[in-house]
Amino acid sequence: MAGMMSVFVASALAAAVPGGQPPKTTIMQALSGGMDIGIDDGATFHSSHFTEAGVGTVDVATKFEMTAAAASDDARCLDGSPGAYYFQPGNGTGANKWYIHQQGGGWCESLDSCLGRSKTQLGSSKSYPPTAALGGGYFDSNQTINPLMYNWNKVYIRYCDGNSFSGSNASTTLYQGTTLHWRGKHVLKAVIDDLLANRGLDKATDTVVSGCSAGGLATFLHCDHWAERLAVTKSKVVCMPDSGFFLDMDDKPKYHTGMTWAFHQQNSTSGVNDACIAAESPTSNCMFAENTAKYIKTPTFPLQAQYDSWQIAADLGTRDPAAINAWGKRLTGLVETNLLSQPQHGIFLDSCEHHCGKWDSITIDGDVSGTALLKWYNTGSASLPNKGFYNQNKVFPCVSCCTP
Repeated sequence: MAGMMSVFVASALAAAVPGGQPPKTTIMQALSGGMDIGIDDGATFHSSHFTEAGVGTVDVATKFEMTAAAASDDARCLDGSPGAYYFQPGNGTGANKWYIHQQGGGWCESLDSCLGRSKTQLGSSKSYPPTAALGGGYFDSNQTINPLMYNWNKVYIRYCDGNSFSGSNASTTLYQGTTLHWRGKHVLKAVIDDLLANRGLDKATDTVVSGCSAGGLATFLHCDHWAERLAVTKSKVVCMPDSGFFLDMDDKPKYHTGMTWAFHQQNSTSGVNDACIAAESPTSNCMFAENTAKYIKTPTFPLQAQYDSWQIAADLGTRDPAAINAWGKRLTGLVETNLLSQPQHGIFLDSCEHHCGKWDSITIDGDVSGTALLKWYNTGSASLPNKGFYNQNKVFPCVSCCTP
């Protein structure tokens, strides 16, 4: 019942907070009994797209644990349990097409927070249910709602390493009686290996790699790696990070400081974009989406809020409209300079205050996110009237921006 419980907690917390602002007690804090588990994105321990499958569930995704890879390559969660993913087969015209989603859920940025996280589903696979129901948004099986990917194979990669699937530290850390593992890169490798060898990914013709929040950051970090691994399949590969363009800031809760600690502690140099590592100094810059975006070659179409609610609360730390508008202009400028300067990329950049979600809930240039993705995927940025830059570009606050 872990999935159902998390959905219940999410609903309860959201209902308790007026105006949709991030709650003081977040989902992960509630589920971990208040333990310190790190920089908390407050929204995506389980998104609404993942619940435990129940009686009568039509579209069921099955869990696969990376037990062999845990033994041979230490592909382990923070607590040493094996990494895992869920798989739901496609059908019809989508039988050889793939939507692959990397789960989000913040990061741990100290030994205390990684220890706390290791005792939750964000650091351990021990209590993952055997099956799950994937639905809604980018997982939706309704062609009207999800016109590109409605009948594709769907993969949900569980997040249990605390640093967006980037760690490659061969050493463990014994802390307060618990052995912590830093092997997110190897969990991701094991999942890709298994999908290619055992689930049919080797026959892929089309692949969209995605993720929300910390999973959105993972999409920026690993986009080119996914394309390299799938080169043997001849699949078309694109990336669609949702709410993953985190600015490199060091306000509360010291996002820059925390992520830099995680980068070094987990030895993430080989677990992020290689071209970024070769060009940036310090190399820890490559842990941040605004920096790594410059080096991504694989076509990428982020779904991103100009006024991201988590970043406003956790990084900017003020409700002053002038400061928030300045923040939004900065984010937009970085998107244009560091991402859209490469013509293969596009973006759906809205002016609604939110973090993750909002699939088909916002209209820009006559399209909601589902139809915008479809057009961009099929024609490319250059062929679109807006050159792939779906930019709502409204002044904060904009309540009307949040509706179709």
